[in-house]
Amino acid sequence: MKEIGRNDLCHCGSGKKYKNCHMGRSGEITSNKNILFISVFVVILAIAGFSIFYNSDNTPSSRNNNTNQSLTPPPPGEAPPGKVWSKEHGHYHDI
Repeated sequence: MKEIGRNDLCHCGSGKKYKNCHMGRSGEITSNKNILFISVFVVILAIAGFSIFYNSDNTPSSRNNNTNQSLTPPPPGEAPPGKVWSKEHGHYHDI
């Protein structure tokens, strides 16, 4: 069987030259597989990133467990009229 040259007519009968018709088709399956692998990899990275984000120690519930270290003492002197000191926030609030 004769090997098809790039400038010969394509074997499919389209009338086009082989280089413009079926010459690059064998690589399409490989490129589709590469796109699939890249897509799966991106999805796995996204899932890992979200799980790290949602399981981090910087959540509000974990910050409330360590409030003993972050409580701010009130400034010296009496509170302004109608105000109360908030240790969690570190400033005065209205009563």
